[in-house]
Amino acid sequence: MTLATALPVTTGKDPQNLVPPEVFDHLARHFAAVKEVTLPYAEKALGQLLVFLKAHADSRTDDPQFGMHLPTGESYRVVPTTTVDAVWHTALQDTEPYAAACEAIAGEFVHHRPIVTREIEDGTAKKYTMRALEKTGYAIDMEFWDGAAESCCPPNPCV
Repeated sequence: MTLATALPVTTGKDPQNLVPPEVFDHLARHFAAVKEVTLPYAEKALGQLLVFLKAHADSRTDDPQFGMHLPTGESYRVVPTTTVDAVWHTALQDTEPYAAACEAIAGEFVHHRPIVTREIEDGTAKKYTMRALEKTGYAIDMEFWDGAAESCCPPNPCV
């Protein structure tokens, strides 16, 4: 018999508290239904998307030298792993509660802009993202952050 060891969860605030309970419940149930996963897994996964959105909101700045840069010169701050990106895509399909979550966390709608940059490919973006996630003070579940930060789409489809 082989026992799998769980990846660590950092101590910190509960990400469910980032949004109103009804928004969290709705998005978690939607993710569970669409991806055919258990509700406890969906809740953990959604919590990590919310921490990601919080890291995005907290790292916004007008300083063009802050963060990493898109081919257009626009800066970006954090990138999801493939696992967190799957949660994000599912949440985006249910726009009203997703918009409410964004408003609660970031004060505005957080758009999904798939990109591929040198920093994503070489791991720099993942390291930067992990620091930004830790700065939020919310619990980080490494089950969702253990993979590479990758684009979900073909290289720079919108550029």
